[in-house]
Formats: sequence, structure tokens, C-alpha cells
Amino acid sequence: MSLAIIAALTPPDIEVKITDELVEDIDFNYPADLVALSVMTTNALRSYDVADIFRKKGVKVIMGGIHPSVLPDEASIHADSIVSGEAEGIWPEVIEDFMMGALKKLYISNDHPDSSIIPFPKWDLLREDRYFVPRTFQVSRGCPYGCSFCSSTSFFGMKFRFRPVGRVMDELKGYKKRMIVFVDDNIVGNPEYSKELFTALKGLGKRWVAQASIDIAWNEGLLKLAAEGGCAGLLIGIESVNYDNHSDVRKLKKETEYEEAIKRIKSFGIGVHGSFVFGLDGDTIDVFESTVDFVVRNRLEVANYCKLTPFPGTRLYEKMLKEGRLIHRDWSRYDRYHVVFHPKQFPVEILYKMTDRAYRKTYTFLSIWKRRPSNLKDLPYHLAINIDYRLGRRLRQSSIPLRT
Repeated sequence: MSLAIIAALTPPDIEVKITDELVEDIDFNYPADLVALSVMTTNALRSYDVADIFRKKGVKVIMGGIHPSVLPDEASIHADSIVSGEAEGIWPEVIEDFMMGALKKLYISNDHPDSSIIPFPKWDLLREDRYFVPRTFQVSRGCPYGCSFCSSTSFFGMKFRFRPVGRVMDELKGYKKRMIVFVDDNIVGNPEYSKELFTALKGLGKRWVAQASIDIAWNEGLLKLAAEGGCAGLLIGIESVNYDNHSDVRKLKKETEYEEAIKRIKSFGIGVHGSFVFGLDGDTIDVFESTVDFVVRNRLEVANYCKLTPFPGTRLYEKMLKEGRLIHRDWSRYDRYHVVFHPKQFPVEILYKMTDRAYRKTYTFLSIWKRRPSNLKDLPYHLAINIDYRLGRRLRQSSIPLRT
């Protein structure tokens, strides 16, 4: 989405080509005058290689995204210019400077732009035929929770910003697929805004999924509107069933509260995709078994288990750096699958082994069927994502090292 938005911000007289290396190869012989790379931590090293290749050909390279924003000195070794922060308010200046031959080494966007100025992404520049979900949508930015491991807050800030519902609907009406995916950190961050959005979605006749905080469970009116508006499921960052981790996860609830909340959400025919983090300092070895038991007992339609990752720019990273617990800074392994730090309660090998075991137990065919959605119309999506997780578990298992 980020590059499609940048393309929309670029003056129309400039030819733009977008390459997503997940679905197609980069054409290093393309006659580009300028290359702009959107860089996350896990693809930083690959981005540096790509940048070096283009710069050797005499092409100017700009890097932006969360990784260069938090580590601009590192990224600037491989780039002619760094854009730090959200680009909407600063990209026109960057392009104007480039056209004048006066590109600055660093552009800093200190202010978080008003979400109303975010343009419609230029999806036509991407190979939409290569994606299971060809487009995603975003109605807000920011999150006030500030969990220690979350890099989103450090980039987008701790205040919610919302796009006008009318603008969102105009964008959605141009999308022909039946399933809509919202990528907001919390689509119910402002209940009044969410009510307006869900009411508008009701008229589209589509199904949609989004990320939300567990707080939606206590707002029956909002749940009703979400269901009537076509909500098929919500990805909720439960993070941990171990309340001892509440200092790192500020939004953490007790297990009984989560169980009641899940029951309320599911009573409206809305599925729950639970996201969990293993390896927090309060975790002991029994957290893996108790989490799987929680998932199956509460019939979560989907569950993902992330290994705790101290991304640069987070409080967790600074803490582990200070404590000497980082194993290395091979950014390609900062992907939530590999373990890049020394856990507090058990060895690295145990975190690998027990996370894999949790996936195996959660994604047996029997477990997948037991956790099926109450609305059978959503069964194909349920089976598709669960089979994907089942297959993905095998790929994750192949990355487990014998020694770390």
C-alpha cells in the first residue's frame, strides 16, 4: 500500500513503475532516474543490496519507511536520501528537490499528516492478479496503547487519525471483490467514527475483516452495526494469556475477561482471529500449552503465534540492547519467526520448539473443523486461511536452527 500511495502523490507528468519483489523480480536494467524503496526491518538488508546495485548504475536512491526512519544513519550509507516519517506531507518537496538537482540527504516529517489528505493508492501500478487479496484499505492511523514491542506506535504516533467516511466509501465503491480487508491497527479506536463507518458499509453488501481492540466486546451497539455492515471477522491482539506480562502489554486483560469478550463478539456471528506473542519476560514454559488450550476452548477461528521480536525504534529493543540480550542485528531474521534475543525464562531452542508445537496442535484438521465459523457463508475463507497457516507452519519449522 505504501508505494501505491507514494505513486498517487507523485506528479502525473512523472512516469512511475512499482515492483513488489514478493510477486515479481526487480528489473535492474529499467532506465530509472530515481528509485524509491519502502523499507521495513525484515527486508532492510535486501533493500540495501537493491539500493547498492542501482547506485552503481548511477541511479539516485531514496529510502523511506519505518526502518530508515528509526535508523537513518545506517540506511543513509546505502541511499542518496532518507525520508523519515510519514511521506504525505513531504513527498512533493522531495520530488521538486530531485527535479532541481538539489536532493537533500535527509527529510524529516515531524508532524503526523491529517488522514484526510491520504490519496487513493494507485493500485493499477501493481500486479493485482498476483495477490489473493489484491487491495487493502486503511481508514485510520495511530494507536494510543504503546505496547513495548510495537513499532507502529513509534511511526504513526499515539493519537488516532481518521479519514472522512465519505472518502473511504468512494474508494471502496471502486473495488469489485466481495471481501474487503482493512489494515488499521484498531478500526474501533473511535466508536463514534466506527458507527458511522459500519452504517455506511451496510449499503455495500460486502464482507470485511479488520483489526480491532478487544474493547469492542463491551459495546453491543457497535458490534450489532459491525455485523449488519458485513463484518466477517476481527483480528484481535490478545498478545498473551499470562497476565504477568501486563507491563509490556499495556492493553492486556485477564484470561476470564478475554473469554467473556470473545463470547460476546462471536454471538454476533463475527469470527475472532487471535494474535499472540511468545517469549515475553513473564512467560514460563507452560504458556504455550495454556495458549493453545485457550484458542481451542474458545473456538477462535484463527490464531497466530509470533515470537517476540525487539524491532528497532521500540522500547523493547532499547531495553534488550541495554541488558545485552540481543543475539545479533541480522535484520533479515527480525521477522517474528526467528528468535533474535535471549528469553528470560527458557532457552532460545525452547521458544522455537514450543511455538512450532503450538502451531501443530492448533492446525490439525480436527482443530480447524472444531473452530469453524457459525456463519457457513464464511466457511471457505476460514478453511483457506487455516490451511494457509497449516502449510505455513511447515515453512516456519524449516527455519528452526539446531543451534542459535
